[in-house]
Amino acid sequence: MVLPLLPFWQVKFGLSYGVAGLIAAISSLTGSVAQPIVGIVTDRGRDPRWVALSTLIAAVGISMIGIAPTYPIFLACVVLGGLGTSGFHPQGYKIVGSYSGAKQALATSWFLVGGNVGVAMGPLLGTFFVVTYGTAGTLGMLPFGIVIAGALWYALPKWTAMPVDEFGVKTEPAPPTPPPAEIAVLSRTRRFIALGFLIAVVAVRSTISSSLNSYIPLYFVRDAHESEAFASQVLSIMLLIGAGATLLGGFLADRFGRLQVLAATLAGIPPCLIGFLLLPAASPVAIALLWAAGALVTAGFSITVVLAQELWFERRALASGLIVGFAFGAGGLFVPAVGSVADALGLKAAIYVLAGLPV
Repeated sequence: MVLPLLPFWQVKFGLSYGVAGLIAAISSLTGSVAQPIVGIVTDRGRDPRWVALSTLIAAVGISMIGIAPTYPIFLACVVLGGLGTSGFHPQGYKIVGSYSGAKQALATSWFLVGGNVGVAMGPLLGTFFVVTYGTAGTLGMLPFGIVIAGALWYALPKWTAMPVDEFGVKTEPAPPTPPPAEIAVLSRTRRFIALGFLIAVVAVRSTISSSLNSYIPLYFVRDAHESEAFASQVLSIMLLIGAGATLLGGFLADRFGRLQVLAATLAGIPPCLIGFLLLPAASPVAIALLWAAGALVTAGFSITVVLAQELWFERRALASGLIVGFAFGAGGLFVPAVGSVADALGLKAAIYVLAGLPV
């Protein structure tokens, strides 16, 4: 919700574009790159209420940005909200991966789709409150966070508690889902090498996803001479299709194998993007190819999270933090480089570069 409301903060604090960009950098740093650190901390304990506490911290930080009287205090609220986000995701993915049985990829996909819905709803609600009540209207988001955090605080210990036998005595909980045999037999060194490769794959996917979200609307407006409304509609539909593709990717991975589906999604991205660029941008076939590329980019994300947890099954929260936070955030840092290519050679050339990244 912080970044979609950036025009309001720019007016309120009289920020230049460069100083306003600091908001995005801090939000990305605390909300994404910090997740591995939080994963280390949360892996040391089994109390699932860390998820509820993190939700409350994020809600308080983000809700208070609208009443911050100065820019430094505003940035402090952004940091608080980002740290809450960092605390939620690693432990959340760990719980999903540990208690989802044989359907880990599909369960993780549902978890991701829930996040996608939140990402879509947050800016809509935030904009409504700010337009209606001014920047202080961000406080209207706080009750939602309190209710959700309270529900998690109450429910999570019950969902993850040790079972009780017929005499009311607590028994040992079912162990977390073990990794596949072909991963369990690998040495720790080989598993870490594979994890490093997986992080690189996620960084590539993140670069493609963030760049498409940033530059596709500009491509339609500046190169294809379409309206801003048309470009926005194309992007919105691509994001919605991506949410559905996340679920489909998880289902297919559980059915046909994680590596097979992950490789197929990577292989499909270049021809879809190249086909989109070779056709008239507004033609139905070109737009369908663009949507297909967007779907393939997102379809493999839940698979990479599950693979990371299996490769580092001793530290599931840290593994999730590396993928969801560090790798995803690090991939986003390459978007300005793609923009530099667009400045020098044009947006079409920049998208060709994106098409070549999975290779």
